[in-house]
Amino acid sequence: MREELEIKLGNDFPFMKRTNTNDGNIYQKWGCECADGWYQLLRDLCQEITNIYSNAGMPIDIIVEQVKEKFATLRFYYSFEGTPCPIQAFDCLSDGTGIRFQPRNESDNEDKKKLRKDIAQTVRKYEEKSKFVCECCGNEGTIRMELPWKRTLCDQCLSEHLQKIEHRKAEQKRQIQKLKDKLKEK
Repeated sequence: MREELEIKLGNDFPFMKRTNTNDGNIYQKWGCECADGWYQLLRDLCQEITNIYSNAGMPIDIIVEQVKEKFATLRFYYSFEGTPCPIQAFDCLSDGTGIRFQPRNESDNEDKKKLRKDIAQTVRKYEEKSKFVCECCGNEGTIRMELPWKRTLCDQCLSEHLQKIEHRKAEQKRQIQKLKDKLKEK
């Protein structure tokens, strides 16, 4: 995602502000590892998270760990201040599904447990929505298998990506032929 969009997210939602610290937090180091088309989706997700905290009357204690595209969908990994387990997901299952963990802190009261459950459900909802939003432009999209890797794209962006791939292939063929011709000259 373009830096200016990440900065807007950080300005509007302090938990999304990047401090560029080198503390092992992937989000702090790399930012949003997805294209610009999911900016509005992320913005809406962050607004819902903020609303959940506001409605619960609790301070925001979410820590964004990583934001990326994986298996053609958005992944929004997070933890909470003071929780014992920084790992919340495994996404390497063959069909693209993942396993999510909800770390529990025994000192959490029922209100905090409900808040964290609501946040988990909201994150999953937006990750699911990303299956239908073009990662490049934000228009309606669908998961595409025609590329070397899965991506969620609209028809127009898919066409542009396929054209780029064909252009690269043609250029590689020209380069190979050029090398063959040079070898023949020797």
